[in-house]
Amino acid sequence: MDGDVSCVGSVRVVLMSLPRRAMSDMGLAVCCLMCDAPDDPGSARCKACITQHGKVRERLARGDDVVSRWGQELLAMVGNPHQYDHDGVHGEVLQGYVRLLTEHEGPRAAPTQEEIDALFAAARARPKGSLIRDMANRNPWKDAPPSPQSARAISEGIGEVVEENVGQRTIPSREIEEVDRSDRPGEDTALTDRVAANVAVRDEPEELQDILADVHVAKRKAKRDKLSDAVEGLDDLLDD
Repeated sequence: MDGDVSCVGSVRVVLMSLPRRAMSDMGLAVCCLMCDAPDDPGSARCKACITQHGKVRERLARGDDVVSRWGQELLAMVGNPHQYDHDGVHGEVLQGYVRLLTEHEGPRAAPTQEEIDALFAAARARPKGSLIRDMANRNPWKDAPPSPQSARAISEGIGEVVEENVGQRTIPSREIEEVDRSDRPGEDTALTDRVAANVAVRDEPEELQDILADVHVAKRKAKRDKLSDAVEGLDDLLDD
């Protein structure tokens, strides 16, 4: 190159070197584009620069302190400036990096229809795996059971199973007296039946309301007693 002059942010540099493969692999191709060294592959200056940058990257990768994290962030910005060109501090410089890389690589041609068809064909040809099936195929005994010796060794390696006491249904030795719950709020079934009966017969003639309400209460009590008998029968069945 013939000393092309370019401005990146507020820095004026002379572009001389094309990106070296090692620098591109490290995501530092823009460093070569901003280098003022002659474009001589394999020069001592290139080798020293590549070695120094590699050591810095390795040192930053091993560190976990504030300085290392800051250095890793800067390397990520240099390697992918197009992802950080909106940065409030370095955005202008990174936009210059993007222009340098774009001018060097040239405009990217749109994919042809043949390339798109080939991409879809490759995706369709790719085997569709199944996590469950793949895990099952790792079973060494999927085709044949283990030998008696292997089965015995496996069983010996399994610890003794400790049964936990999960409890059992209590069968009382004496009859338990029924608890009167009529004085408990929300459990007065007689009051509930009477209120429901009064609501049900409010559209009936006034002289018949009391009689019909008593009938309604009796039906609700009979239905509740029937349900209670069914539950008790189920309890007796479970006890047996």
